[in-house]
Amino acid sequence: MKIPFYLLLAICYLLLFNCRKDAPPSLPNQGSINLSTGKRLLICDEGNYGQNNAAVSIFSPLNNLVILSAFTAANPNYTLGDVVQSISKIEGNYYLVVNNSGTIVVCNGNFVRTATISGFISPRYIQYVYNGEAYVSNLQLDSTKQNYIQVININTNTITKTIHINGWTEEMQLANGKVYVCNQSKNYVYVINTQTDALIDSIFMGTTSACIVKDENNKLWVSCNSDSTASIHIPASLVRINPANDSIEANINLGTISNAISRLCINGTGTTLYYLMTNVYKMSITATACPTTPLIQQGSHTFYGLCIDPDDETIYVSDALNYNSNGKLYHYQSNSNLLGTYMVGVIPGFMMIDE
Repeated sequence: MKIPFYLLLAICYLLLFNCRKDAPPSLPNQGSINLSTGKRLLICDEGNYGQNNAAVSIFSPLNNLVILSAFTAANPNYTLGDVVQSISKIEGNYYLVVNNSGTIVVCNGNFVRTATISGFISPRYIQYVYNGEAYVSNLQLDSTKQNYIQVININTNTITKTIHINGWTEEMQLANGKVYVCNQSKNYVYVINTQTDALIDSIFMGTTSACIVKDENNKLWVSCNSDSTASIHIPASLVRINPANDSIEANINLGTISNAISRLCINGTGTTLYYLMTNVYKMSITATACPTTPLIQQGSHTFYGLCIDPDDETIYVSDALNYNSNGKLYHYQSNSNLLGTYMVGVIPGFMMIDE
């Protein structure tokens, strides 16, 4: 049986690490672990802007082990690129969105690269739609000073068309045959018909937006940014949209005009929101007011990424430290008790549970 290259690297890492006098005595034998199967946490180590040092780390919650630079180990002759922003799993393949390189790198389950899609403006997130089609949001405006969602065919790994939307498009969510697009520079959430790939509506939010998740009732929760420059200061908020009629059902004030949510997650049953706004907060989808006490305090850390295990609701928080050295991963129980701390790559950001 051929062993994946990054697994061999893990074995070598363990042998080296165990020679250190300060190595934890309880580390399991990585030689018996195959991180290409079973539950794993995928971590986008963004790397430093302009330095082409983006990476992907893999954490095994079963064995409490991290494989650093898993993509590099599986692809020793290929550089992932500059700033890996996000990752999505679509029909068994992994799509690594590499922002500053303007590419999406496609990998198999062992993180061996199978294709690279180029020609993006400055890609941020990818949302699978249906029938082999996915949408890609973009940060920067192109040379024509316009921006758009780029549509890709995942069977041919090509860009097939564009959907014009001005501004910095960000996270997206599919609901009721429509894709809802957050915008970091416009005060609207935009709505695309997935049958026609046409922009059909925009929902006024009052301020810009970044993150979006779907709850158990098929309702959408959007994180709206604060705006202290407006004539009437606008606080950060969580807004609930009903995709049945594209109406706003709730607007929960987060009580700050100087901060905003940077990561928004939902638990596996779709009943509880978790968000990162310096600290980590937890809120039921039935709440009418925001929590006043954090679930997890940032303290002296630099919290940067957030992910919730859909099975046991354990919490993963990444720490960017000084944004130059390797970051850290903190694993908490759902009650916020710390389970473990692990070293990961440089600027660990977006994370996802893969099973």
